[in-house]
Amino acid sequence: MTPAEIVHVLVVWTPFLAGGFLWNILISLVAMAIGTVFGAVLARLRLSGRKSLARMGLAVTELTRNIPTFVFLFYLAFLIPVEFKVSDEIYSFPAWLKASLALSVAVVGFVSDNLLVAWQHWRNANHSAALLFVPSWTMYLVIIVMASSTASVIGVGEIVSRCNVVIAAVSGEEMMVWVYIYAIGYFFGLCFPLNWAMGRVKKRLLAHVGGTSAQKCGECER
Repeated sequence: MTPAEIVHVLVVWTPFLAGGFLWNILISLVAMAIGTVFGAVLARLRLSGRKSLARMGLAVTELTRNIPTFVFLFYLAFLIPVEFKVSDEIYSFPAWLKASLALSVAVVGFVSDNLLVAWQHWRNANHSAALLFVPSWTMYLVIIVMASSTASVIGVGEIVSRCNVVIAAVSGEEMMVWVYIYAIGYFFGLCFPLNWAMGRVKKRLLAHVGGTSAQKCGECER
C-alpha cells in the first residue's frame, strides 16, 4: 500500500479507534477510583494505634502487591457471572468493569504504601513531602492506562481489540504495523504529557522539601 492509502485507512477508522481508547481511559479511571478508596482504608488501618488493625492493613496490602493482575483478570472473568438477578430484574455485569476491578488490586497496594507515607509527612507538618503523593498517583494512573490494554483478552472493545478488528476488516497484513503504531500514538499522546507535567511538579516539590529541611537544620544549629 502507498503512504496515501495507509493514511486514508487510518483516517477512516480513527473514530472507531478513538472510541476504543475512551474505554481504556474509563477502565483506568474506575480502577484508580476503586483502588484509591480501598488503599486509603488500608493506609488508615496501618496508622491505627491498635496493633491488630495495623497488622491486618499491612497483611492485606502485601496480598494486593503479590496478586498477578493478568491472572486475576481471568479469575474475575469466570467468577463473576455475565448477568445476575435481583428482585426479578436481570442486570448485566460488563466486562470492562471486571477489567477495572482486576487492575484496581495493584492500585490498592500502591495507594496503601504511598498514602501511608504522605499522611505521616502531613502529621509531621512536612506538607510539601506529603503532596508528593499527587504526582506519584498521577504517574501510576499512566501505568494503569497502559495496562488497560489487557482488557482485550476478556472481550472489552478497547483500542487494542479494535486494532484487530481494523486489521481484519482491511485484509492487509502490511497495515498491521501501521495500525498498532497509530494505537501507540494514542497512549503516547496521553501518557507522555502527564508524565512530563507530573515530573515537573514532583521536582518542584522535592526542591521545596530540600529547602525546608535545610532551613530546619540551620535553625537546629542556631
